[in-house]
Amino acid sequence: MSTSTKAPAPRRPQRSIPMPLWLQGVVELAQTALYSLLAVFILLFAVWVAGGFDNRDVLSVAGLSAQIWQLIHGVPLNLDIPVHGAFDAISGTISLIPLGLTLIPLALCFRSGRRLAQASYEGQFWVPTVAGALAYMLISVLLSLFVSGEYSSTNPLLAALVPCWVVLLGVIGGGWYESRSLARMIGVNAAEWVSKFSQYSRWAGSYVWTVVKSSFVALLGFIAAGALLFTLAVFYNWNDILALYQNLHAGAIGDTAITLLQLGFIPNFVVWAMAWSTGAGFSFGTDTAANLQVTDLGALPALPILGAMPVPVPPFSFLALLAPILAGALAGWWFFRAGENHFDEWLSLKIRFRWITWPLSTLLLAVAVGLLTGVWTALIGWLAHGSLGLGRFTDIGPHPLWMGLMTAAWIALGVVLGFALAPLLEKDATAELERFADTDARAEKARRKKQKAEDRAARKKARAEAKKQKKSEGAVETSQETETALETGASEENEATEESASVLAMRRIFSDEVSETVTSEPASVIALPWNDTDGQPEQVADEQESVEEPAPESEPEPRQQKLKRGRVISRPKARKNQRGS
Repeated sequence: MSTSTKAPAPRRPQRSIPMPLWLQGVVELAQTALYSLLAVFILLFAVWVAGGFDNRDVLSVAGLSAQIWQLIHGVPLNLDIPVHGAFDAISGTISLIPLGLTLIPLALCFRSGRRLAQASYEGQFWVPTVAGALAYMLISVLLSLFVSGEYSSTNPLLAALVPCWVVLLGVIGGGWYESRSLARMIGVNAAEWVSKFSQYSRWAGSYVWTVVKSSFVALLGFIAAGALLFTLAVFYNWNDILALYQNLHAGAIGDTAITLLQLGFIPNFVVWAMAWSTGAGFSFGTDTAANLQVTDLGALPALPILGAMPVPVPPFSFLALLAPILAGALAGWWFFRAGENHFDEWLSLKIRFRWITWPLSTLLLAVAVGLLTGVWTALIGWLAHGSLGLGRFTDIGPHPLWMGLMTAAWIALGVVLGFALAPLLEKDATAELERFADTDARAEKARRKKQKAEDRAARKKARAEAKKQKKSEGAVETSQETETALETGASEENEATEESASVLAMRRIFSDEVSETVTSEPASVIALPWNDTDGQPEQVADEQESVEEPAPESEPEPRQQKLKRGRVISRPKARKNQRGS
């Protein structure tokens, strides 16, 4: 009995249902919010394990983590702590943002933006972005409502709106980094949109966009200079920082928690160093100041990093002004390399004096880049300014407006220096363009002189070639004429030779006949008929003589030579015959 096995039916491939874009945005941004919240909770949980929080359980630590999570997004934290033992009542608002911790959700939003850009269709990037931002706002509002206690709380409305700047900045930055195209993000083809404008409008837009990018270059250079100044201050005051660590006696875990807290404020310290280098300075409490001339901060919290507060040493402390000036010089050099100074081109067409157009265009460039950089600096100065809500520590950080104005002035000065010195480092290729022909009188004169020399050399070369060609053609014609002349001369010489030979032959025949006649008859008979005529007897005699004596045989050769010369042959005179006896 045979058994047959039935082959299993092939499975149909399961089609994965794609997730809608809006849902994917919600999932991505919700994960970002939870991951950043978890990072803050881990830091506070480590402090709780080390005994840093008295009479607190894990849930209270989680609630404090949610409030600090909102604080790092910029949501103010309201404190209302009653009197507790020897401690006075605390009532205030903490608005000083630890920007180092803010980098955590910002980096996660940047990652989500890249992932959403990969999953989005062209022109639909805004769909997951808006949906994810709404989900992020909802999570922040829920945390504000459920973790607010009697001692600390946050405003739900601010909790919904303020975190959007972190979400949008990170997501849009990540989407732009991934796609590098506005058409893929929002469906607008920038090239096609710009092509609808006139050429002058495109030049103006290119000039403005290059100025904006130059301001960002100045900002990045200024931030780097501020970070360098902060690093030098830490190394210079390293002994004071170690002394503060030793005075705390916090142990290994406590020192670790304090170090993590200080790391969260490092970007704030960098911004403070930037403000200090401009001369605007910063404050650490009410009626305090730290600038290039004086440092008056009063009593400070026992935080080790505050031991690196700068102490001015005039006039050497004014060397810090080189930080914004060098940042502006970097921006001016970058703008020169970009080669988009279209305002200078337009001004050169309107005003022919270069000593007027160059200062005007450079001054406008410096003012524009300086003001824009001042705006960006004022924004980050505002982010680095806040309050601790404790006593006099309600005014901490730089004053944004004053910092922005001082930064704009020094950046503008640096732009002028950098743009003026850029030709020494970079070769300016704009003089080779046709639209720059009239911008510099010396360059124009040199160009015309060079053009004239090239034209003169070209004409000289053309004449030499024409002369050479004409000479070669003349040589060919001369050789042809020579050959023709030689052939004609040879034929004429042959004809003359033949004619002279025939004439000589006839004369010999004639002379033989005459000689025979003379020998057969007497001479008197010959002379009688011409005795009475005038002049004829002598002529007859001459003919008789010529007949009587034939030409020698050696005469034909000289006659042939005379024929070659083209001369007429004269008949030789005949000798008189002597009468016989």
